[in-house]
Amino acid sequence: MVLEFLATPGGAALAGGVLNFAGGLFGRSSASKQRNAEKEALRKRYEEYDLPGWEMTGERMIADRDHLIDQINLRQQNEKDRAAFTDKNNLRNWEQSLKIRDYKIDQNKRLYEKSEELYLSALGLNRESAMSAREQTLIAQRETEQQLSFQNESNIIASIIAKGEAAAKTQTGKSALKQAQSLLADVGRNQAILTESLFSAGTSTRMQLMDIDREYRAANTKAYANRMLEPEAPPIPLKPLETPLSKYILPREFIDADFGPKPIMGVPTTQVPSMMGVLAGAAAAGFDAYTNNYTGNVTENIGGASTHNFGSLSMSDAMNMNPITYPYFN
Repeated sequence: MVLEFLATPGGAALAGGVLNFAGGLFGRSSASKQRNAEKEALRKRYEEYDLPGWEMTGERMIADRDHLIDQINLRQQNEKDRAAFTDKNNLRNWEQSLKIRDYKIDQNKRLYEKSEELYLSALGLNRESAMSAREQTLIAQRETEQQLSFQNESNIIASIIAKGEAAAKTQTGKSALKQAQSLLADVGRNQAILTESLFSAGTSTRMQLMDIDREYRAANTKAYANRMLEPEAPPIPLKPLETPLSKYILPREFIDADFGPKPIMGVPTTQVPSMMGVLAGAAAAGFDAYTNNYTGNVTENIGGASTHNFGSLSMSDAMNMNPITYPYFN
């Protein structure tokens, strides 16, 4: 009887529903175990990895920020020390440059005073040299004049003696006249020679005096050219400025958004079907078995899809078609 009933479409549908219900219960139990195992794995992961990892990440961020602040403070302190050393060294160089400036001023002053002494001494020496040269030239001129004067007197005396000798010979006539003319010519020639010599000596003396004056002025000009300019105080070196320091910005304080949300235990990814879902699946399987074993000429429009018999369209397919819905299977 049971076998005959199961051979009928209704029995086959009932058997399919029972088997599907039993399979659903077994699947639900297996899914529940899998879900519990996944929950345990998620709990273990949360307690041993996610939460400690989040806490360690926050601690590392805080430690990195503290280390960065220490680096910035150290860099800033090093810059201050280097700037202080540079300022001290610049100040020492400035003070040394002031000492060198004062020393050069004193040295130039001494050199100028010595230059003035040498200049005045050179002017005096040039004046004495010029006066001595002029005196020697004038002395030579006077000696030349005296020599020519003495020679002229000698010539006059010689001409007088010659005239006396000629008169003593008592020559008369043309001979006496020629002899007198010859004596006068000799006297005139000698006087002309002496006069020309005296004129040449005077001209030479004047030229020598002009040369002495020119050399005197040239010597004074040379002494003036070698004269040192009066020294002037050089500009005072600028006092060095302080070395500017850079400004540093420390990292801002952390806020909750920097750490991110605290991890929570994850939701299992495997879903466990509900009891109503198991019943709905069993009923759908029973209807599918019934339609697969029934042959008829029924034509029905289900959700806009036409079929000549239920064998070509399963009940589960019809349930999933739009716009027909089955809310009691939800």
